[in-house]
Amino acid sequence: MNDDTPEPRQVRSTIGGDVGGTAIQAGAVGRDVNVTNVLKGKDHRPLQVERPPHDFVNRHDPLEWIGSTLSSGSSPRVVLCEGPLGIGKTTFIRKIAEIHQDYFSGGQLGFEYRRGLYEDPDTAITGFLRALGMERNSIPNTPAERAKEYRSLTRRRPCLLVVVEGAWEPAQVRALVPEGNGSLVLVSSDVPDLDELLGDPRGAHPHSLVPLDPEHARALLESRAARSLESEDPEAIERLLEVCAGLPLAIALVGGRLCRMGLGSATTLAEDMERAPSAPDSAEELRRSLGVIFETSYRALSPEAAAVYRALGDWPGPHLDRALMPLLGDEGRWEEILAANLVEMDTHTLRFRHELIRGHARDRAEEDGAGRRRARLTAMLDAYLVRLGFAELAARGERLRTLDLGSILTGAEDPFDGDTGLAKAWLLRERPTLLSVVLGSAEQGLHVHAHRFAELAPALYLDHRFVHDWATTAVVGADSARMVGDTAAEAGLLSLGSRPLTDLGRHAEAGARLDRAAELVEGMDDLMLRASVLEFRGRHLAETDPEAAIDAYDRCIEANRASDLPGSERGEALGLLFRGQARVRAGQAEAAVADIEAALTRFEGLSESDDRMSARGRVWLGEAHAAAGRHREAITALNLAIEGLGARDQHYYRAEAYVLLADLYEEIGASGEARARLVEAERLYRDLESPRAAAVAERITRSGPTRD
Repeated sequence: MNDDTPEPRQVRSTIGGDVGGTAIQAGAVGRDVNVTNVLKGKDHRPLQVERPPHDFVNRHDPLEWIGSTLSSGSSPRVVLCEGPLGIGKTTFIRKIAEIHQDYFSGGQLGFEYRRGLYEDPDTAITGFLRALGMERNSIPNTPAERAKEYRSLTRRRPCLLVVVEGAWEPAQVRALVPEGNGSLVLVSSDVPDLDELLGDPRGAHPHSLVPLDPEHARALLESRAARSLESEDPEAIERLLEVCAGLPLAIALVGGRLCRMGLGSATTLAEDMERAPSAPDSAEELRRSLGVIFETSYRALSPEAAAVYRALGDWPGPHLDRALMPLLGDEGRWEEILAANLVEMDTHTLRFRHELIRGHARDRAEEDGAGRRRARLTAMLDAYLVRLGFAELAARGERLRTLDLGSILTGAEDPFDGDTGLAKAWLLRERPTLLSVVLGSAEQGLHVHAHRFAELAPALYLDHRFVHDWATTAVVGADSARMVGDTAAEAGLLSLGSRPLTDLGRHAEAGARLDRAAELVEGMDDLMLRASVLEFRGRHLAETDPEAAIDAYDRCIEANRASDLPGSERGEALGLLFRGQARVRAGQAEAAVADIEAALTRFEGLSESDDRMSARGRVWLGEAHAAAGRHREAITALNLAIEGLGARDQHYYRAEAYVLLADLYEEIGASGEARARLVEAERLYRDLESPRAAAVAERITRSGPTRD
C-alpha cells in the first residue's frame, strides 16, 4: 500500500494562549552487496492475548482436552468455546494462551468484533498483518489481496494462536484461520449462528463451558471476598452460591460485595437477593440471575457512586480514559464501583467488567432524564476532544485544519507534553473509542462533536490504515458537518475520506465525494482548503485519468500561489511534484522532469527543509528521466533518492528505487548491476514482510548467474 500522504502543512491559525479478568472455569550499492536487516531487533512474535486473573479456578479436564488437540504437525484447528454470557469464555481462552505460550511459537493474535460497529474480517486481517511485522506500506491495497497475504504469511508461521471474540457470522471466523501447521483458533461464541462452522471441511470442534461446580465456585467466592468464609452463615453462603449459579461473573460481583461489606455480611447480602430465581438451568434464567446481582450491586452503591455508574453507562466507547474519571466523580466514588467489581481498571483505562453490566448501567442511566444525560455526555466529549486534539497535534504537527484547534486547547494542559511517541501510543489504544465517539455523537445529534472527532481521528488512521474505521468516521463526520452547515469541515472530510474509500475499492463513491468537495470549495475564500481538495482530487484521478489529474493539480498550484498563508509554499511544491508524477503517466516526460525539478527546488527553499519528500521526489524524477530516455540522469536521481530515503528509514521506497535502478541497468545491458539492485530490493522487501519480495526473488532467479 503506497502511502503518498504529504507531510503536515502549516495550520492556518496558530495556537495562542496557555495551551498548556473474571476468573472462570472452562468447560547506494556496487557489485559487492552488503545488506543489513533494516528491522534488526524487531520482534515479530505478537502476544496480543491478555493474561488471565490470578485466581483462575477450573476443572482440569477442559484445559487438558485443549492441550491434547495441540500438535505442531497437524493442520490448523478451530475450537468453539461455547456458553452463555458470563460463563467465562474469555478468561478460559486467556488461560490457554498463558499455559501454552511456549507452544505458540508463531505468536498470539486477538480480535474482538463489536456489535453495532461496522467491522468485517478485513479490519482484523489488516491489524494482524501489522502485528506480524508487515510494514504498513507493504500492506496490499485491496481486501482480497490482504486476505491472500495473510494466508501466505501465516503459512510460514506454524503454531500461531488466533483468538476471535464477538463473531456472529461464520465468515468472520473463517477469514481469520491461519495456514500454518499446529495453529489454533479459539472462538468465543454465545450465538447459534456459528454452528455452521462445525460442517466446514476443516471442521470446527465445539467445547461447551459449564458453570463452576460448588467446590470451585466457593473457592472463587472466597478469593474475591479476600477472606475465609468459615465465619459466615453457611446457609447464606449456599444461597449466594445458588443465586450465582456457578457463573464466574456473578461470583466475582458477589465476592466483591462481601469484601466491601466485611465480616458477617453474607446473611444481609443473601436477603438483598431474595428475588433471585432458584436453581437456574437455562440461559434465560442465568441471565435473569445475573440481572438480579447487577441490580443488587447497583442499589448498594451510595447515591453519588450510583450516579457515576449511570454516567459511565452513557459513554459511547468500550473503555474510558482514566484522565476523564474526575469529571464524573471523586476518587471515593470510583473506589466504590471498583470494590463492587462492576468495573475494572488498568494503567490507562477503565471499563465495565462485562457487556452485560454495561447494558445494565445504560438502562439505569434513563433515571437521570434526557437533559441531564445530554449535558453530562457533552462535558465528557468536550474533555475527550481536548485530549484527542493534543494527540493529533503531537502526531501530525502544524497542518491545514478546518477546525480551530487553538480555541479548543487554550488553557488546557498537554497530557503528552508534545511527545509524538506517547501521543501515537494513546491514539492506538483509543482506536475503538475514536470510532464510537464519532458514531455516538452523531446518533445523539451532537454533530459538531462528530465532525470534529472525525477530522482529528486520521492522526491514527494515516499511521495504521484502519480503513474501515477511517471510511466510516469520514462519511459520518461529513454528514454531521453538512447537518450543522460547516461547509469547510464537510469539504475537508469528503476529500481526505476519499483515501480509505479508494483503498476499499469504492472508487466511484470516492470520486463522487471528491466531486462534491470540489463543488463546495469552488467559491471559497479559503485558498488553502481549495488547494488541498484539488490535490486529493488529482491524486484520485492520477491512475485512471492523468489528464484530468493534471488539470486538478494546475488549479491546486494556482490556489497555493494565490495564498499568503503558512504552508502555501509547501502546498505549491507538493502540487508540482504530484503533477509531475501524473505527467509521467500521461506520456509528458519532459514536462514531468521540469515539474519535479521545480518541486525539489521549492522543498529545499522552505524554512524547514523537507528531506523526506525531496528523497521521494527524486524517485519520481528518476522515473521521469527514464521515460525521457536519459538513463544517466535517471540513475543519478535514483541513487540520490536511495541515500536520502535510507537516512530517514523509508525502506519501502528505497526498495522501489532499487527495482527502478535494476530496470534501467537491464535496459543498458548491465545485468550484474541490475541483479545487485534486485538483491538489495528483495532483502528490503523481505525484511518489511512485503508480498513484493516473492516477485523480486523470482526475477532474480530468472536472471541467472552474473555475466558482467
